[in-house]
Amino acid sequence: MFSLMKLLNKNKPHLREFDPITIQRIKEGMYLTKIISETQVTARKCDLFAGNSVDPQVADAFRQESKKLTKAVHILQEYYESMTKE
Repeated sequence: MFSLMKLLNKNKPHLREFDPITIQRIKEGMYLTKIISETQVTARKCDLFAGNSVDPQVADAFRQESKKLTKAVHILQEYYESMTKE
């Protein structure tokens, strides 16, 4: 049975180990997607808090923070896209 499986798998491509640079890129991509998603959640929470706020100054502070976070998300997404194109 083992020799039969060996014959069947002989012509299939074998997986190689990744080099350290590729492993680092994969890890960076994973962390970056997590940071992007957490930043998006935080921006939505800021929008929610701005809508629920009674004080206009507090609402404005939350809106400004939400805008900053949204800009950061766009920058991080562009960086992630440039990483995946390489």
